[in-house]
Amino acid sequence: MYENVLVKDHSKNGKSSVSSALMELRAAQGLVKLDRAQGLAAFNQLFRSGRAPEPSLDGRYAGELTALDIAPGLTYILESLTNAWLLWLGKTFDSAHQTGDNIFTKDSYPVARLFNPFYRGFVADGPSTYRGFAFRTYIAPGLMDKDRSVLKIDYNLKENPSLTVRRVLDELVQLSNNLYLGKAHVRWWWQPADRWQTVAYFTLTGNSMADLPGTT
Repeated sequence: MYENVLVKDHSKNGKSSVSSALMELRAAQGLVKLDRAQGLAAFNQLFRSGRAPEPSLDGRYAGELTALDIAPGLTYILESLTNAWLLWLGKTFDSAHQTGDNIFTKDSYPVARLFNPFYRGFVADGPSTYRGFAFRTYIAPGLMDKDRSVLKIDYNLKENPSLTVRRVLDELVQLSNNLYLGKAHVRWWWQPADRWQTVAYFTLTGNSMADLPGTT
């Protein structure tokens, strides 16, 4: 049960050890498989236990999609797809300019081009990766957690696809040294402009970049 997933408050007493934070994340992931609502609640509590990243993120960070929550049926289909075919590998950050973009596997490029035929922001990266969908970053209160300061990862830039990517807003908190938990929000076309849905949780880590293609 959710009550047995112990979450430390990472926002007040500094950053916990990486191993402790990872154990909490894996416990939440396991709970999602048993009881989705309880698992998502555990992720939300973990997110609220974090703090705005300090120092600012800079460079490449490996990413992992840890939970999806879009709609009944569709969530399961997308989870199966991402488990079988990893498309997103992480993000890059430029702290000086408060910008960044996303890293993808090169074999996903044809699909990305098919769904974004007019987008011109894809750039070559390593031998097996490419980057795209730029964002700007800034610190502000959370969408759903207005009592928490988070790092906003804002895709509402004119060069991004207006019907899809520009409707996404990520938020990031720091759980431990080089370990971050993110929320992904979407503003659907049929909903009011100020109505957002939290559709995913993800992690970023800066201490295992040797495992990320394109870094060597």
